[in-house]
Amino acid sequence: MRYLSSCFLALLLIATFAYAENFDYLDKRNNTWLQVYSNSLKADNLDDEIKTLKNEIQRASGKKKSELTQLLTLKISKKKILDELPQSFGGILEKVGVVDDAKEINIIEYLFKNKNNSFNIQNQKFTILEKEYEDAQEYLNKELVTAQEKKDTQKEEQLRKAIDFFDNAKGLLEHKKEVLKHSKEAYLYELKSYEKTQLPRHGINIAVIVFIFLLFHFLKYFIIKKTKDEDQLFKLKKVLNISFFIILFLVIIAFNINNIIYAATLIGFIAAAITISMKEYIQSIVAWMHLSFGGSVKIGDRVLLYMNGNPIIGEIIDISPLKMTIYESINNTTSLQLKRAGRVVFVPNNYFVNNYVYNYTHDKMKTIYDLIEFRIPFAADTEKVEQITNEITLDVTERYMEVASKQYGHLKKRYGMRSRDFRPRIHLIPDPVEPCFILYIWYVTPYHQIMEFKSQLSQKIVKRLHEEGIEFYVKK
Repeated sequence: MRYLSSCFLALLLIATFAYAENFDYLDKRNNTWLQVYSNSLKADNLDDEIKTLKNEIQRASGKKKSELTQLLTLKISKKKILDELPQSFGGILEKVGVVDDAKEINIIEYLFKNKNNSFNIQNQKFTILEKEYEDAQEYLNKELVTAQEKKDTQKEEQLRKAIDFFDNAKGLLEHKKEVLKHSKEAYLYELKSYEKTQLPRHGINIAVIVFIFLLFHFLKYFIIKKTKDEDQLFKLKKVLNISFFIILFLVIIAFNINNIIYAATLIGFIAAAITISMKEYIQSIVAWMHLSFGGSVKIGDRVLLYMNGNPIIGEIIDISPLKMTIYESINNTTSLQLKRAGRVVFVPNNYFVNNYVYNYTHDKMKTIYDLIEFRIPFAADTEKVEQITNEITLDVTERYMEVASKQYGHLKKRYGMRSRDFRPRIHLIPDPVEPCFILYIWYVTPYHQIMEFKSQLSQKIVKRLHEEGIEFYVKK
């Protein structure tokens, strides 16, 4: 009895699976509606098959249970794939998105009618779907006639159900068409209403703005003709430009004062545009505030900075909201690299935001370490060389060592630095290329007398070494 029951159930499963695969003729046509309907039927049948298999697995045992479990896993995987495909006509129509009714039309929308273009695109999509729907109905009716001629009752029953389903779904198409139609009509009504009410006011606003622009342009032209002093002309043009933007800004706000949200949005956009276009100026003003109150540099300080890889060194003679003015001094850098000095250099304040600045005279520190280099042969008496250079350097710089120590004391209190000895540093280091020593002489000197001090000290050292019979290394 159990054997007969198992055989009957197996035949039932085979019949069910064969029936489930009998919808493939719906997929032969490249038609969206037929494919979605086929997916729905296959999904329903797979649900029935899975339910039947689960009941049978509970009653089966041994090898039969293992085979049915594998078959169930296969059906579940197939169902997951089907679930990823569209299975309802409503899902098809959702792809035809309805453009939201335009509650407020602005000048940009009125001129370009972007939403109207979107309506046209959605109507084209709907027309294609409508044509495919009619093709699907025609195909099903032809297949029904063929099934009746072949007396295929099973397929005939399927087709009659499909035709009834498609007939009932026709209301979805008609409703979607009405929604599209009414949405477009509402949009066109808003366009016409804007044209009669808002457009004239916007036209007057634009005319006022153009008038202000022409007025300022005429004033600028008149001032250029009448003013001969270039400095005064530059200042007047700057004042006119700033005044024009301020007045224009206030006029635009006045035009939109009734709509607080729109005015606030407009102010936000204008502020963002000003921030982006005048980013460097804003950075310069912020940097000016930092320089004015931060104390890192001040007027009279000597600074070194690099612009496009070129060194600039000199005294700060002015700090304005947008730029710093530096008077280029005579020093080692200008002597060895630039070969010129005495120029006035204008540096935008925003440079100090992201770049290094070397201050020679920060706080009360007015002395710096300077360096003199000589090359001495290996055969020279290096102890004697070191003794002579140390003696001469100490004698020349002794009066500044005490000054530097006092100045450093203020810096030490401010930053909590360690104590420092400002005695001369003498080093003899082998040259990595030539067979000789490099004599490094570090000494303290006032920042404004670097070149004079270097000249005096170098002459005394060279003269004394020659008197002692010590020669300098000469490259062969």
